[in-house]
Amino acid sequence: MKKVLVLGGNHYFGKKLVKILLNEGCNVTLLNRGNREDGFGDRVKRIKCDRHDRSSLEEAIVENYDVVFDQSCFDYDQAKIACDVFNGRVRKYIFTSSISTYTYGASIKESVFDPYNFSFDNKETSESNYGVAKRQAEVSFYKYAKFPVTTVRFPIVLDENDVTERFQFHVNKIKNKEPIFLSNIESMIAFISADDAAKALYELSQNEFNGPINVASSEPISLKDCMGKIEEIVGNELILSEEQTEENGSPYNISADWYMDCSKLEDLGIELEPIKNYLPRMIKSING
Repeated sequence: MKKVLVLGGNHYFGKKLVKILLNEGCNVTLLNRGNREDGFGDRVKRIKCDRHDRSSLEEAIVENYDVVFDQSCFDYDQAKIACDVFNGRVRKYIFTSSISTYTYGASIKESVFDPYNFSFDNKETSESNYGVAKRQAEVSFYKYAKFPVTTVRFPIVLDENDVTERFQFHVNKIKNKEPIFLSNIESMIAFISADDAAKALYELSQNEFNGPINVASSEPISLKDCMGKIEEIVGNELILSEEQTEENGSPYNISADWYMDCSKLEDLGIELEPIKNYLPRMIKSING
């Protein structure tokens, strides 16, 4: 039975990952601040800790783990602390990174951002610059970790129960005949379902791959087609606003294509559900 530690793991696709791990017979420990009820009862062990506090994390980690899944690291210093604490204590480390490490582009390959050879002058945080902070976190892991690290670059994660309600925003606006602002509705965008995000994290923990990897549904979708599918299911037409306001600005508003090449993932034999399959299911669930 593998010993697994999940940093985070008490909400969104982190909970879906924990369910997979438990179903696979893993010995699972969750480490977080304990601010959310995870619903796993006595099936998991728990460590209540602020992982961003070095001394707190050092005191909390007293065991060795086969795999650590890091769902809650967002910048260089947090990654450095993790490396210092887990060096000698983990066989494989999987860090949830982001498509935000890239600027806009089509079929973006992992090589576009190389964390092994990236330098910078000023440290960022998730609050000051989320994408750059995630870049710097990757840099930190590959600089200081003495254990194998896989950095998983996810696009926008879709789920009907997403607490951020970014996808729900679009369904509800169209349902209520309210305008949405999209600066370039023809832009192609990458998504992944929360179920597939969890599945991919688990499957990556089962192979020898290390380094950065793009993980997204096999094909992107245009914002136009995404909105069109909502229109079809909701029964109303999109009202496209010409001016952006605080109320109508889409959380998915991008000015150009923004999606990744996932050939490395495909080469590993990890198959994810196409967007066209899960998008209608999610829209119907939100629409009621």
